Amino acid sequence: MRTICLQGEPGSGKSRMGCLTAVNKPVHVVDIDCKIAGAGWAQAALKSGELTYWEVSEPIDDSNLKSRMLGLSKDLKTARPTIEPKGWALMAELAYRLPKDEVSMRAGTWMFDCLTLANEHAKSMIMHGAGRSKFTFDQWTNLKICWMQTISVWRDLARENGKDLIFTVHERFKEEPGELTKGVRLEAVSSGGDTALQKTYVGQQDIAVWAAIDGQFGQLIGGLTDEYYWLYVDASNRDKPVWKCRVWPDGRRALRTSFMLDKAEWEPDFRKIWR
Repeated sequence: MRTICLQGEPGSGKSRMGCLTAVNKPVHVVDIDCKIAGAGWAQAALKSGELTYWEVSEPIDDSNLKSRMLGLSKDLKTARPTIEPKGWALMAELAYRLPKDEVSMRAGTWMFDCLTLANEHAKSMIMHGAGRSKFTFDQWTNLKICWMQTISVWRDLARENGKDLIFTVHERFKEEPGELTKGVRLEAVSSGGDTALQKTYVGQQDIAVWAAIDGQFGQLIGGLTDEYYWLYVDASNRDKPVWKCRVWPDGRRALRTSFMLDKAEWEPDFRKIWR
């Protein structure tokens, strides 16, 4: 059983690849984005039963929109979520339901789509619990630990029940010190009455591409997977864009595959890559 991360920009085909081309069918999705029901490409699979899903339908923040915006614009101390967010709790409940429910147990693959929005649920939950409107060092540490434990639990549940596990995530650019970095300085950054030291690198830096999960976990996610792929759209021919899946590292993304393959890029189809 394998754990797979599909990373790429919105529209790069992550959900479609995971839902329609998984080797072990059916696919059951914890739909954090709440988009499977309306996806045109998903309708035939939904009708046939090869694709099923549960939606995480809770909002990121249940606070009244007007009061939330006023808090953000006037007083950062009151800008934290005033009502306990339920999205992360619902997602956790659905995850533990996977090995107990008849529908999810019929599936050969479980999928979480996507972690970028799940991260916003996690941040909202942490801010509410900490009574803060912005993260300090402790909250960033908590977010990292939260994700390390969450992915480990999902992976263990999938393996114990003989399922492949797929999760999707958007991506972000991150500057990293390289050969042309001249040094580093520490700057004091104040937020909500607290002061923290922040590293600032001097000189030209390298650009890495991480998973779009805030904090350090965006760099670490690949270490918890067996397969880590990048999906993108080659739009050099504007009349006929081509959707592609890269499985080898490209110098910016720490991609990986356990298969002995003879090329870096493939059609976004597990059935053609896993051989």
